[in-house]
Amino acid sequence: MGPRVKLRLYCEAVFLAGCAIAACLATSMKFGYIGSDPLTFGVLSGGVLLGELLPVKIPRRGGDEEITLSAAFSLALLLAGGLGPALIAQGTASAIQDRSAGKPWWRVRFNLGQYTLAMAAALEAMKLLSAASRVGTDHPFTTGQLPAVFVAAGVFFVVNNGLVGVAVATYQHVSVMRYFRSDAFFVFLTGGAMLMVAPLVVAVTAYSVILVPLFLAPMLAIHNTVWQSARSNHAARHDSLTGLPNRMEFHDAVEDALSDEQLKSCVLLIDLDRFKEVNDTLGHHHGDMLLRQVAERFRALLGPNDHIARLGGDEFAILGRGRDRRAALHLAHAVAEALGDPFELDELVVDAQASVGISLFPDDAAEVDRLLQKADVAMYRAKETRTDVALYDEQHDHHSPAKLALTASLRRAMEDEQIVVWYQPELDLQTQQVMAVEALVRWEHPELGLLMPGSFVAMAEHTNLIKPLTQRVIELSLLQLAKWRSLDIDVSVAVNISAHVLVDHGFADRVLNALGTAGIPASRLKLEVTESTLMVDPVHARDVLHKLESHGLEISIDDFGTGYSSLAYLTELPVSEVKIDRSFVSRMEGGSSEMIIVNSTIDLAHNLGLRAIAEGVEDLALLGQLRALGCDAAQGYAISHPLTAENATEWLLETRGLPPAGQVVGGPDLVTEPVLVMEPDLVAGPDLVKAAA
Repeated sequence: MGPRVKLRLYCEAVFLAGCAIAACLATSMKFGYIGSDPLTFGVLSGGVLLGELLPVKIPRRGGDEEITLSAAFSLALLLAGGLGPALIAQGTASAIQDRSAGKPWWRVRFNLGQYTLAMAAALEAMKLLSAASRVGTDHPFTTGQLPAVFVAAGVFFVVNNGLVGVAVATYQHVSVMRYFRSDAFFVFLTGGAMLMVAPLVVAVTAYSVILVPLFLAPMLAIHNTVWQSARSNHAARHDSLTGLPNRMEFHDAVEDALSDEQLKSCVLLIDLDRFKEVNDTLGHHHGDMLLRQVAERFRALLGPNDHIARLGGDEFAILGRGRDRRAALHLAHAVAEALGDPFELDELVVDAQASVGISLFPDDAAEVDRLLQKADVAMYRAKETRTDVALYDEQHDHHSPAKLALTASLRRAMEDEQIVVWYQPELDLQTQQVMAVEALVRWEHPELGLLMPGSFVAMAEHTNLIKPLTQRVIELSLLQLAKWRSLDIDVSVAVNISAHVLVDHGFADRVLNALGTAGIPASRLKLEVTESTLMVDPVHARDVLHKLESHGLEISIDDFGTGYSSLAYLTELPVSEVKIDRSFVSRMEGGSSEMIIVNSTIDLAHNLGLRAIAEGVEDLALLGQLRALGCDAAQGYAISHPLTAENATEWLLETRGLPPAGQVVGGPDLVTEPVLVMEPDLVAGPDLVKAAA
């Protein structure tokens, strides 16, 4: 049952309850006060009507909520004239205000019912304490009647605001406790202040009804104070640019949703891609226009149980109350697709895209801050993979308890020699000899077993451990080269370098020192960098690579064809070879687009004076095709799986000789890749190492 249906049923129940109470008390109602003192009744009724016609409008999620200031005069009528006159004045004023404001009849009936219940409850409380149905007018109340008067005012306040609060909370789909907790200031300020005026109004009427209009001034003062406070409170919890709730309001909405442990919900964190370019290029005025239009598109997608907020900058959040995993994904894709149409900013037209991260309650977390943090992790994962939408996955969360524990272990692992290097041969297709190997890092964890790079390299990048880890791999690789040279095995070793390492100002010096310590010629060390790594800081990357190349190191562009660097920029770098990405090589077929790309890349490399190496060669038939296309070298399972240092040594010793013409070097079947722990080799951006071919 939806909140709107629940609200209608509740309001009708209140109206029927009010009618039932009025019917029960009908015989005891006295209306003589109206005829005996019509002037006072008219003045007090006018105060009730004025209070109803001057409501304080408080902005709320589903529209403005109204707080009326008629309570002082309606309670004064109840105290002085009894239930009958008070109901007539309050019911008439409430109906006039509701209909003049265009409210539906069910709301008119609810207001009549709730005022009837509140007044009847106040009357019964006063009877219980003073044995009188009213206090009179000549001497409004005695000292002994004061407790009854205050109790009646308190009961009126509790019943009236309680009935209204339940209705508003149902409409806003929040808990009653949260509604009163967030609105307590306004409820007590208006209700309490006006009800405390009621005894004074009764006292003044006993002296001279002409003085009653003087209460207009304090009524207007209270009205203005509450109005200003409501606006200030609204501004403190809402974004001034888009009008959406802010982080504080969203936090409370999520917290309220989590109070229902049986209800599945989701949190979506949305970040606009390249929004800074709009601000920098077109100015903040156009950036603000874009944010307002984006907010409107997002708001149009939401259901009655959803909440949206602008957390700051170009970041939005959505609470999908009652949405499971499938519904959360549907909403997230709808959010991403909502930005498909261009935005008109004055006379300019711009495109916008967003990355959306999803966390689920209770699957991913049971606390507001944790849900937001996990949605943030998922959102950055969506950016990294350029997939628009991503669900939270702990393996990508470098701040999860398990990953934090693994981070601490990684520090110790480098000291305890748990970090080892495996090697994958690279076959020269023209000479049929192995001239180089690629270094692939492994972690021999004492409890988890052999861990692949995907289990810890990305984590190392996020915690800055990538620098000592890379240095450790370089040092181990150079030591292994020294051992091979003593066995008359002359090969080069390639080590993948991430962006975090390449931009380090001390990196080049550390590499040169490691070469000197191991006694290895610089020409035997090859550094592999991806196009995306180069583009993080192109100027600094060029300077570092030129320095290393000047000492004899070779530079290789890894995963060529998957990045965004320009050919003009590549010609400025001291590159000696390009490695064609496995995504093209593995799908090579006669006449296929991948075959064309591979062929074109080989020709491009040769025209630039570079060697071309094919990655991901898993089929022996591909070797012949690549040789026919003029490819210089190949790497992959068709040649050899990654090997431990010991097995790689044996493999290289057995394959040193030149094989017969046309024979493919496969080497002895020494090892196969072991059973993997956690996950296989993965390419995760500019990682230190990547998967074996």
